[in-house]
Amino acid sequence: MKNVITSLERTLNQLFDPAFLKVFIWGILTTLVAIVITWALASHLKSQIVLTQFDWQWVNDAFQWLLEVDWIFNVIFFFLMGIFFPPIATVFMSLYLDDIVDAVEGKYYTDRLAGKRLGMGHLAYLAIRLALFIVLLNIVVIPLYIMFFWVPFVPLIIFYTLNSYLLGWGYYEMVAVRHLGIKEAGRHRKSIRAQVLIGGFAVTLLYSVPVLNLAAPILGAAILTHIFHLSLQQPRFAESAVI
Repeated sequence: MKNVITSLERTLNQLFDPAFLKVFIWGILTTLVAIVITWALASHLKSQIVLTQFDWQWVNDAFQWLLEVDWIFNVIFFFLMGIFFPPIATVFMSLYLDDIVDAVEGKYYTDRLAGKRLGMGHLAYLAIRLALFIVLLNIVVIPLYIMFFWVPFVPLIIFYTLNSYLLGWGYYEMVAVRHLGIKEAGRHRKSIRAQVLIGGFAVTLLYSVPVLNLAAPILGAAILTHIFHLSLQQPRFAESAVI
C-alpha cells in the first residue's frame, strides 16, 4: 500500500513538469477524440436497438419504453460509456506511453532508464489487446449487472473489481516490458498482484470521475510506472530485475 500511495503522490507532483505537461496536454486532446468515438458507438448501439424488431411485441414495446424514458436511457448510456471509454482511451494513450514513461523515469528513476522504447507498433498491439479484453469481459458480465441491479453496491463491486484487474494488468505490462522480458514481467506482476490491483483500482476511479477521466490514461500510465519501479527497489526484486 505504501508503494501505491507514493506512486499517487509522485504522479500528482509531476503534473506541471514541462516534459510531463506536454504529454499531458496532448493526451487530454487525444482523450477528447476518444470521448467523441465513445459517444458515436453508444449512439450507433441506440440506433440498432431502435431498428431491431423482435418476434414478441411486448419485447419491442419494452425497448421502446426504455428508450423514451430519459433517465433510464441516460443510465444505459453512461453504463455503455463506462465500458467503452477506458479501452478506447487506452488505445489512444498508447501513442504517448513511451513519452510518459520517459518523463517519469527521467525525474525519479534515472538509474533505471529503459534501454529502448517499445515503439508505436508494439504499444498499439498491447493497447488493442487490452481494449478487446476490457470490452469482451465487460459484455460477458452484463448478465451479472442485470441480475444484481437492484442489490445495493453489487454491480459496482463487480465493475470495479473486473476493471481494476484489467487496467492494472494492462498498464503494468505496457511499462514492464520495456525493462523485463514478457515472461519475467508476468512473474513479477504476479508477485506484486495486490499493488497492481490497487493501482488499477485508482485508474478505474479516475475513469469514473467526470473531467478527471480525461487525464485517466496519462495518470494511469504514470501510476503503474511508479509501482513497477518502486517494487523493483524492494530487496527481493532488486537482484532479479533485468535492467
